[in-house]
Amino acid sequence: MSIPLCAIGSAILEVIGLNLQKVGYRSETHWPEQAVFDDEPFYQPTGQGPRIITLHLAARPQVMGGMENYAALKAHHEDQDVVPYIRLASGLVGEMMGEVAVHRLGHEEEKIAPDGIGRRHEFEVELLIVGRTAGGLFG
Repeated sequence: MSIPLCAIGSAILEVIGLNLQKVGYRSETHWPEQAVFDDEPFYQPTGQGPRIITLHLAARPQVMGGMENYAALKAHHEDQDVVPYIRLASGLVGEMMGEVAVHRLGHEEEKIAPDGIGRRHEFEVELLIVGRTAGGLFG
């Protein structure tokens, strides 16, 4: 195992292997509109919408491996598991970011070699923040 960057359930994203390239976050809130006579519309905050963490990953399996961790992510996605999401920092200090579900999973291969396997694999993973910790992340 090389230096781990984060863990999503049993999938470990590392410096060598399935590598974390970019992290994004988005959320939304609900503000229904109500017409008011001779005035601006009235907006009522009614709660939070989904909170999504987007991860962009890459692997070069013929050189550095990493496909076993993709298989673990895919299994969590297909089984609809709720798993812990842990970000790691320098000195192997981890921070529990919350419980997530692998909401969307995408995979692309490039430069297909004679053995039928792509030399570069790119992945996009959307994690849906769920559970009691859903309101406490990033804010």
